[in-house]
Amino acid sequence: MGNLWIGRPGSMTEIDQAAKSFDRSADLGVSEFKSLGGRVTVTRNQAPVRRLKLSWDLLAPAHARVLDRLARRVDGSGPVYVFDPAAGNVLAPAQALGRGVSGATDITGLAQWFRTTSTGTVAESTTAAGTFGFTAADATSAVAWRCTATAGTFPVAPGLVVSFRAPTAIAALGTTAKVGIDYKKADGSYLGSSTAYGPLVTGTAPADAVYATPTATPGAAGTYSLAGACLTYGGTAEDGVPGDGLPPLAITNYSDAPGRPLPYRNIGLDLVEVSGAAG
Repeated sequence: MGNLWIGRPGSMTEIDQAAKSFDRSADLGVSEFKSLGGRVTVTRNQAPVRRLKLSWDLLAPAHARVLDRLARRVDGSGPVYVFDPAAGNVLAPAQALGRGVSGATDITGLAQWFRTTSTGTVAESTTAAGTFGFTAADATSAVAWRCTATAGTFPVAPGLVVSFRAPTAIAALGTTAKVGIDYKKADGSYLGSSTAYGPLVTGTAPADAVYATPTATPGAAGTYSLAGACLTYGGTAEDGVPGDGLPPLAITNYSDAPGRPLPYRNIGLDLVEVSGAAG
């Protein structure tokens, strides 16, 4: 991936200056207890929490003002999203593996995939609990991916390069398959699409684009595993890249010091993954 993008859907900003420091270590929530007898017991939170620590030296004034407004919530509250240059796949980890909540068989109840045509079904495997596949009834059956962080579409920004690679089983069909990225406005209305025959599509989000939805059409009837899909920003989606997710973040710490020379500024941000709408 290229540069870092940060902000809220509809107002993402590209920061083209590399951060001086960039720590993306997850907080595993692990606590260790050692008894008098020397035995160790470990407890941990159910899921790790993503944390980001970023800092820039001599950041250009325009970008410094954007980060300052985000940190001080000048333009309103709500979660912030970071398109991380180190993330190769913004699909959720389980989603990239074709895994979901076991027992969810109704397509309208699946948080991670949905069909975009009247034919086709997303369903759990009968032999591997929690593993999902797409059954295409005919050559027109298509499936799409939801962003688990927003319970809907993936945030994008005009000018952002977006790339999607179909799941391994669909990619193996070659040019029989068709993949696409649908771009949408802030109100969810359709803007346009980038499409290609084969396993991979790469496009640039158009003006007014706020969200995107990746899609895949196998082009042949059959049941296909949803494992191996990849959605990436700023580069080319590749096969076999683990899902990194796109968590909503809140800014918890902020530093702003005048640079030498002015008007450049030294900026630092700490962000943590949140489950609600805090920002």
